[in-house]
Amino acid sequence: MPTISELEAIIVEKDDTIRKLELRLKNHEDSIAELRSQLDKFQSVMPFATAAAAVNKRARKERAQGISAEPQSLRTIQELSLASQKTVPDFPKSSR
Repeated sequence: MPTISELEAIIVEKDDTIRKLELRLKNHEDSIAELRSQLDKFQSVMPFATAAAAVNKRARKERAQGISAEPQSLRTIQELSLASQKTVPDFPKSSR
């Protein structure tokens, strides 16, 4: 069985280990705070929203081209010409 002085030495050694680990933890927390600060600084200068906006602009441009494009097939052109030849019925105002 260990003596009181041996137990005290073990306790002192454990206290030293705890102090060293607490110091390492504080250093790591300080490092994390510094890195977060730098990350915030870089994100404010170069936001990630710019990359997402560029993707959306491209998709919107392609969609707009599809809407405003002329018909590509002969069948579609013929359908449009037939539709333009049909007359719209004329209704007098009193029959509404």
